[in-house]
Amino acid sequence: MPRCDAGYRADRIAGSFRAVRCGRPRRMMRRRVEKSGAPRVIARFVAALMLGAVGGALFTLVGSPLPWVLGSMTACAIASIAGLPVAAAAATRRPMAAIIGVVLGCSFHPGLFGLIGQSWLSLLLLPLFLAAAAMLCITWFRRVARFDPATAYFAGMPGGIAEMVIMGSERGADERSVAMIQGARIFLVVLVIPFLIRHFSGIAPNDGAAIGDITIPPDIDLLPWGGFSIVVGTLAARALRVPAWHLMGPMAVSATLHLSGVTDFRVPLWLLAAAQVGLGATIGCRFGGLSLAAFARILGLAAGSTLILLALTFAWAGAMSRISGLDPALLVLAYAPGGLAEMSMAALGLALEPGIVIVHHLVRIAAVIIGAPLAFRPSRNTAP
Repeated sequence: MPRCDAGYRADRIAGSFRAVRCGRPRRMMRRRVEKSGAPRVIARFVAALMLGAVGGALFTLVGSPLPWVLGSMTACAIASIAGLPVAAAAATRRPMAAIIGVVLGCSFHPGLFGLIGQSWLSLLLLPLFLAAAAMLCITWFRRVARFDPATAYFAGMPGGIAEMVIMGSERGADERSVAMIQGARIFLVVLVIPFLIRHFSGIAPNDGAAIGDITIPPDIDLLPWGGFSIVVGTLAARALRVPAWHLMGPMAVSATLHLSGVTDFRVPLWLLAAAQVGLGATIGCRFGGLSLAAFARILGLAAGSTLILLALTFAWAGAMSRISGLDPALLVLAYAPGGLAEMSMAALGLALEPGIVIVHHLVRIAAVIIGAPLAFRPSRNTAP
């Protein structure tokens, strides 16, 4: 593990560097990095956005579903593995996440309560689905990847990258393996799910017209209320230590404003596309620093677990659709083992109801964060 002059260990996790204390105070190291590396970090992020925009435009031309996310993600992943100077550090990701939060909040409306009422059984059985998914994936990583118990457990858990890396490192898991497997899973799910849904359900791709505004100039309420959602949401969520505060805070405030009828502002489609490009670039840049062979191995292992998860997801969504009457394509996104922002944006791109997807993923995140550390018992699974 490389060491810096200040006596720190730099751990590459999910495409960003984290200073780990092993000598001097963390604050001193952070200031040194900010002063010396900020221009380079910003330049690499701008390069990633430009490359992502080109990829998104190409995917739009070929008629891909969710083109701005998938095109940006694919282009930045290729560039990262090739060693090109692209990156998406935490400081550069947060503004994009805040915009995405406001966009997702715009999808909430009073009629959503009725749909959530329809999905009560689906939400109630979600922990059972998560338990089955985790058990199958953990078994895969123990028997096929030959991971140690802790690494297999947190690599196979359908949770967020940051949460699983932190929990895993505290329990002896290999941080890098957990981060890369989780990142590759999200990459594959985001890449595959829109095509599968369009193929099996016949849903046409959509640019997000349900919450977007094509008028010029943009909605007059966008700047005051959108800015209010970002500022108040980020400050409040950070003060309350909400996970993914830069996304969850603006989304919560924007959703509250729309549910209460205070405003009904819409986001310009160009801003929505820009947010999708940023999201895709963030996912794609996670693979920087990997050799092609290492990437192929990680992708292969993640592909096996993703195939298991998708088979279970489609079967479970089909059963829940028959019981609840909800659209099976909507339930696939609600149960899909991708990120909250990624699957919600996929719902927007496929003209489905993002609110249902968001609620399911919020329950998933809470269930995994609470349940994963409680259920972890390495002594029960010490042999492959």
